[in-house]
Amino acid sequence: MRILILYRSWYGTTRAVAEAMAERLRSRGHEAAVRDAREPLPDLGTVDGVLVGSPTRMARAAMSATSALRKLRRRGIGGKPIAVFDTYGPLPSSPHEMEENRKWFEPGAAGLLLAKAKALGLNVFPETLRCVVAEYKGPIAEGELGKAAGFAERFTAAG
Repeated sequence: MRILILYRSWYGTTRAVAEAMAERLRSRGHEAAVRDAREPLPDLGTVDGVLVGSPTRMARAAMSATSALRKLRRRGIGGKPIAVFDTYGPLPSSPHEMEENRKWFEPGAAGLLLAKAKALGLNVFPETLRCVVAEYKGPIAEGELGKAAGFAERFTAAG
């Protein structure tokens, strides 16, 4: 399969997730192109599926990621599968703090992108990927890149 991975990243954590997914896909014989969502879309005629990701910032998804979903629809991505992912955190350490701050993390960019993709009538992969960052500017928390790689494998297996 030929997979396009679009991402928006401020501190490199969402890009790291995109690269981890691409690396796993390439190791399994797929073609994977990783591009910043702010760049123009490449030719989609050869693309078999798309992954779109954004960090969750202030309970929102990056405008360039939501815009990429609209562009994909306008460019006729058709019935090709699309999946969404995000990075978020760091998470508060206490359950009380987490409850007070949940509104900043949930549904997160992945949930917002999923809703947008569905509203646009895109062929959405039912699973989303959410990867936790250890600190505000990164790095990705331990084990999250492996989780991302597994997500990409499940996406291609379903497509």
